[in-house]
Amino acid sequence: MPLPAFVKSPAVRRHAWYVGTLALALAGGGFFAWLAMPAGWLSGALVATALAALLGAPVGVEKNTRLGVYMILGTSMGSAITPETLRGITTWPVTMGVLVASLPVMMVAVMAYLEKVAGWDRRSAFFAAAPGALSTVLVMAESSGADTRRVVFGQSLRLFVLVALLPAAIGGLGHEPSGTLPITPVVPDMTSFLTSLGVGIFGGLLAERSRFPGGAMVGAMLASALVHGFGLIEGRLPDIFLIIGFVVLGANTGSRFAGTRVATLRHFLVDSLAALAIATVIALAFAVLGAWLSGEPLPKVLVSYVPGALEAMTIMAFVLGMDPAFVAAHHLMRFLGLALAIPVIARLFFGRAEIPSENVEIDKTEPKD
Repeated sequence: MPLPAFVKSPAVRRHAWYVGTLALALAGGGFFAWLAMPAGWLSGALVATALAALLGAPVGVEKNTRLGVYMILGTSMGSAITPETLRGITTWPVTMGVLVASLPVMMVAVMAYLEKVAGWDRRSAFFAAAPGALSTVLVMAESSGADTRRVVFGQSLRLFVLVALLPAAIGGLGHEPSGTLPITPVVPDMTSFLTSLGVGIFGGLLAERSRFPGGAMVGAMLASALVHGFGLIEGRLPDIFLIIGFVVLGANTGSRFAGTRVATLRHFLVDSLAALAIATVIALAFAVLGAWLSGEPLPKVLVSYVPGALEAMTIMAFVLGMDPAFVAAHHLMRFLGLALAIPVIARLFFGRAEIPSENVEIDKTEPKD
């Protein structure tokens, strides 16, 4: 019997894959949480979705779902802010100054490896070496003639490895990553719950409308942090909201590998992993310096310095029991610095190009929104 016409609709199939992606991510996150792995709901969802993507499944997360979940996560992270946290802000300029100093060192070292050792063209090496600001990097890479496949793969692989392995690695630096959710008390009543959620959503929508970097999550976190920091509301959202948020974030990160073929892995995997190792070693060296100068714990400074995405690393700090505001501020500083500097540098040294330097016959892996 033939299938109904609506079942054949591309929109229906696309939404069916959205649902399937979330179900797969939930199963993976639940399995990792059952194994009591650090950040299990997040890393398990990421690994399960990435494996499906590499096997050819058209996995993905619907944009509005992602934005809504980011607002909920931001609201919960903002609830971790206390007056003690605000007093600690006085040490932030020290670690931010060290972070800024690390950026040119990291980019030059990674670019030198990709160009001189791996044989990448200079344009592609430059944009792949950028430790963040992916949207700006991709726009400039396309208009400057870089091989966007290399850039996207290197950036996506870096985020995947950091989210999957960073919780366990942090344990080696003396931090005790928890396999469970944070233990901050839950909001005591429905009024506080609705108020907290409403404040977070308002802040997220306002920041998103203003095109603020990481707007949905960062805006919700800032709004929530204000009301919690001044003692107007106490308590975080119930655990189920955090679990859903971690699962969706993991699914979104893993789905970046959708459409990637074995040929792409063969050409770019080793180069991208080596570049990540170089960037991580440099981040660790500067994190040691920043921690020594500021008196902040090394694991927290390292999570603030590693070349990961703003939203992912902020949530990683939260689930590992670190100060999410501290981590978010540093990644935001790096994002803004790179977003302002990269277009200027690219225009001065590369200019515009009519034909990109994509001369390897492999698939194009498009980035997710």
